[in-house]
Amino acid sequence: MELTPKRQRLLLAAVMSGLLLAMLDQTIVGTALPEIVGRLGGDSLYVWVVTAYLVPATVSLPIYARLSDRYGRRLLLLVGMVIFLFGSGLSAAAQSMEQLVAFRAVQGLGAGALEGLTFILVADLYSGKRNAALQGAMAGLMGVSFILGPLLGGFISDGIGWRWVFLVNLPIGLVALAVVASVLPASIGRSEDRRMKLDLKGIALLTLAIGLVLIGLSEREAVLLIAGLVPLAAFVWVERRASAPIIPPALFAERKTGAILVAGAFGAFGMFASLLLLPRYFQAVEGASATHSGVLIYPLLIGLIISVNVAGGVIAKRGEYRTVVLGGMVLLVLGALGFATFDADTPKWESLLFMALIGLGVGPQLSGLQIAMMRVLEPARIGAGLGTLMLLRQVGAAVALAAAETIYARGDDPAVATGTGIVVIAVVGAVIATAALLSVPRPATRFALAA
Repeated sequence: MELTPKRQRLLLAAVMSGLLLAMLDQTIVGTALPEIVGRLGGDSLYVWVVTAYLVPATVSLPIYARLSDRYGRRLLLLVGMVIFLFGSGLSAAAQSMEQLVAFRAVQGLGAGALEGLTFILVADLYSGKRNAALQGAMAGLMGVSFILGPLLGGFISDGIGWRWVFLVNLPIGLVALAVVASVLPASIGRSEDRRMKLDLKGIALLTLAIGLVLIGLSEREAVLLIAGLVPLAAFVWVERRASAPIIPPALFAERKTGAILVAGAFGAFGMFASLLLLPRYFQAVEGASATHSGVLIYPLLIGLIISVNVAGGVIAKRGEYRTVVLGGMVLLVLGALGFATFDADTPKWESLLFMALIGLGVGPQLSGLQIAMMRVLEPARIGAGLGTLMLLRQVGAAVALAAAETIYARGDDPAVATGTGIVVIAVVGAVIATAALLSVPRPATRFALAA
């Protein structure tokens, strides 16, 4: 089946709508949770409604990516979409918090395909500047979901009831499912021999290790974090011997891809810390509503959307990614340092300006590192590379959020604690990411220009 330009546009709209739904479901439930708990009870399971979604969504990212190298993007994307929609329907029908937690886990398991395979599929279908622009736009959806999700969650919950937070996925998702099934050729993405032994041990160990780490971070339980190191060590040992590893060790052994992965894990720390702490400050200290606090974060979102697209275009045109990404890191650190003196008397325009700088600084890291990973790898390894990059970015987000929450909880003054959390988390992340990128020789940061 030939993909005409019209079919490509239709497919792109379908997979991007699925990506947005999956990302929104990480944040949209937060503002609806008070009503959900009020209706279903089970206050002790409050946090688990979010955690149950996040863990399988994160763990399954590289698994879907690698399996799609063997069985094709369409099959794995359809499987993920069906699981996601099934979980959404079950979540909407939940009659207890225990059921909702279980159904959210099903939903998250499907979301991993929507979040991971969309980026890889665009890399399969587009090249050059068009690919860079689309990767930038999709990376920008991450920031959109963090800000739009809570607003939509509150609006839907207050207006038509919390069950529609999940039901709204069904009509959009079913249309996207039909488009993917009818338009996307089954052969796209197949690059691995099916006769090779499937890495089942690696899948099991990765699931256990990342699951323990993410739960430990969300619950701030050191015992679980330490417990996660045992299966993680076993996973590394297994992957070094697997014929078709889920996460190829070569990605970390090679300096150019290893640096991209480290930078991807740490570079967006400042964004996650800001999106967690600032809305809380605006609501708790300044008395802003949930909707108004979301609007106050818009400078960060606008800066992010602008920079992910501009950076992607510049990188595609120059054929070199490090200069643009490091320039973004400088803006990110400047914006974060602006919060070093943040207190209740800080003029509103200052905090809005610093948020915009953080958004402008994070954007090049989101889109630039994805483009770099695609350009430095041969086509057969792009699925594994992008899947691993997105996995580490999700784990990095969990680390940043847990660290920011810890700093905030230990502060006496909410304003000072907010500013301190943003400065410390953003600067630490930016320094680690910068050091990783500077470790790569300049020629290795260049790639051939594509039309």
